Amino acid sequence: MKFLKPKIVISKCLEFEACRYDGQIINNRYIDRLKSFIDFIPVCPEVEINMGVPRSPIKIIREEDKTYLYQTDTERDFSSKMNNFSEKYLSKITEVDGFILKSRSPSCGIKSAKIYAKSSPAPLGKDSGFFAAHVIKKFPNHPKEEEKRLNNPFIREHFYTSIFTIADFREVNDFDTLYKYHSKHKYLFLSFNQILLRKMGNIAANRDGKSIETVINEYYNQLLTLISNRPKPSSNINTQMHVMGYFKKHITSKEKKHFLSSLELYRDKKIPISTVNSILSSWIHRFENDYLMKQSFFNPFPVELIEKKVSRFE
Repeated sequence: MKFLKPKIVISKCLEFEACRYDGQIINNRYIDRLKSFIDFIPVCPEVEINMGVPRSPIKIIREEDKTYLYQTDTERDFSSKMNNFSEKYLSKITEVDGFILKSRSPSCGIKSAKIYAKSSPAPLGKDSGFFAAHVIKKFPNHPKEEEKRLNNPFIREHFYTSIFTIADFREVNDFDTLYKYHSKHKYLFLSFNQILLRKMGNIAANRDGKSIETVINEYYNQLLTLISNRPKPSSNINTQMHVMGYFKKHITSKEKKHFLSSLELYRDKKIPISTVNSILSSWIHRFENDYLMKQSFFNPFPVELIEKKVSRFE
């Protein structure tokens, strides 16, 4: 199956450049593996506002109703510079499929950056970093992850599924390609949200005779909403059981037993969805079901990105 390369904005310190505040680069094997499959757009907001490398650490200070990006050593407030850069940078992004940002960073952390009071060394709680907050505001439903969360196979596979499905939508430019896109992702969308699947189908049907530009825009917005929440295991299992029905008269009792056992392991979060789908995929090709071969549900992202062996689930 052909996959378009998703366009992903990423914190530059993650596998791209030694620009962390302490002059280090952050290694992550999942991001390193993604480099062959993704068009990354690296950015370091702190370097972009001329903070230098290495640099004194910054932290988020919250007092009453005001929040500051504060550098304790120099007693400088970088709030305005960071806000201005973030707004200007993100306003120039016309095509993006997702974000991977540095966890716990005062600029890039997604709900993981520590918040402090100026008079106390103990954190008050956690929130998003300054740059991340602008990303969330401008791209509320786009896939966004921190590098540490990619260690979780369930979160990782949802993120991969999301960014490749959104990237695939870039090939939609008329009603014919929209119908083909909707058909290709039918079972995937079914596992996410049946109600939104029907709504998107109605948008594509265009009974009101809207322009293709309007229809594509409305469909895309619903797509982002649909894909923003990870499907429940029960919803995926319902879809998988539905597909198994295509083959129940052709498989052996041992094969069926193995499949149902795998479903229970997935339900208990002991194996990822790709493990179960690999069983269904083997039947699809064995019995040459052309319709199911075209369904993205069984192959939503490049197979090379599937972890062959997972030793621990978080």
